[in-house]
Amino acid sequence: MPGTGLGIFPLLALMACLGCGCGKSQVDQALDSDANGFLCPDCKAKFYTDRKVFANHCPACNKGNIEMVVGFNCPADKHVTYSPRGRGFVACEQCGKVTSALSIPREAELKTWGAERKTAAEVGVE
Repeated sequence: MPGTGLGIFPLLALMACLGCGCGKSQVDQALDSDANGFLCPDCKAKFYTDRKVFANHCPACNKGNIEMVVGFNCPADKHVTYSPRGRGFVACEQCGKVTSALSIPREAELKTWGAERKTAAEVGVE
């Protein structure tokens, strides 16, 4: 039958377009995490909690001036430097160049960084 092949092309194109929307974008993945990472500036304790728990104090020294940690991504060597969020970007701890993107670390990355998992009770959340 002439023209049957042409009728299926728009259907295949539509199916391909619908399939492209599945999954999270790179931005969504960078901003999503299963944990919250923290650093205590006083005792240098690195720890993390479940994503729903936001610590009130350091579990090691019980001081309340803890800082949330984010990942600073280096475009030159692809290394991620974990540091408290603040103004601007930090230098890459591996090559020294200025980082250019942020990411929220996941539990596996926080473990690799040396952080210990803490419960809500350990960080002053009831």
